[in-house]
Amino acid sequence: MQNKFLALCAVAALFAQPGLAQAQVGNGGATYSDVNGKNQWADFMPKFVDATGESIAAQARLLYAVGLSAKANELATQAKEMSRLATPGMVEQLMASRKNVSATLVAKLVAGGMTLEPGPRQDFTDGIDALARAIKQYEAMSTDLAGTKATLRGAGEKARTGLFVAKSLPTYVADAKQELAAAVKFARANQIPFGADAGAMAGQ
Repeated sequence: MQNKFLALCAVAALFAQPGLAQAQVGNGGATYSDVNGKNQWADFMPKFVDATGESIAAQARLLYAVGLSAKANELATQAKEMSRLATPGMVEQLMASRKNVSATLVAKLVAGGMTLEPGPRQDFTDGIDALARAIKQYEAMSTDLAGTKATLRGAGEKARTGLFVAKSLPTYVADAKQELAAAVKFARANQIPFGADAGAMAGQ
């Protein structure tokens, strides 16, 4: 239980750092509005950081709920490393790890055969709802990806991480939705409550 608390706190603290949200990854710490004077996309990476923080915290709750605490701790550790050196490669590594952990989680949910106690049931509810919120944030960022990518390309090398994220965002959304669908299906089968938004987003 203590490990769970510490890992969740680590994830929350990681993605609550103001400097991380405001600094352009890979540009020596300059803010987005400093890049060629273009600030119309100044909130793109901060929004990604926020959504990813919510997504990873949600996944950690789901993992703990079904007894996969080691996977949750592993993901939290990698997220912390990414915050210290958030290059395209580090973002790619973190999101690939998230996808691999998600596959483990989905496989366990599909296998079923688990009966969750009240505490884990609440974690599962919170995890589903947080994951739905993260997906909403990702989708809001995806409304004009073509325009966003064009602007980021124009900013050159300084915006390389933002451009990488913009290109990869549809994949991140699809992966998160697959995890959400499996979690909602398990919750329905086990009478675990969750928000209406999560059910609608999962198509269930």
